[in-house]
Amino acid sequence: MEELISKAAEDLARASHAVALTGAGISTESGVPDFRGPDGIWTKNPEMEKKAYQTYHTFLKDPVAYWKETLKNPFRKTLLAVRPNPGHYALAELERTGAIKAVISQNVDNLHRKAGSQRILEYHGSVDKLRCLSCGLRHNRGGL
Repeated sequence: MEELISKAAEDLARASHAVALTGAGISTESGVPDFRGPDGIWTKNPEMEKKAYQTYHTFLKDPVAYWKETLKNPFRKTLLAVRPNPGHYALAELERTGAIKAVISQNVDNLHRKAGSQRILEYHGSVDKLRCLSCGLRHNRGGL
């Protein structure tokens, strides 16, 4: 393992434009369950996966019903309560030192930002941001 870490460090030191690409695995240590792993939310409950794919359409059809459901969802509460783990802090430090240029993440948990990363592409959005469907502007979640 140490040999692999040394090799990765050497490659990173030689790179001129490195980025970090993260997914659910980085956040499981913080208590965020993944979706498709052996203990994943969708692995254990395939119906939840089907329902997740309908969420956006539900929102468009009936925003009030969507928000009533979303605000009582225990997974959302988990995402708002979790804290970054050493992996998130390490990536933030690599960004601060210039070793990586940015973090690209599939995660919506906002843990990279909480750890101090500044340049983050949140591929699936963030639990802390909302987007206006009329004008496209993003807004902080605030009290929601």
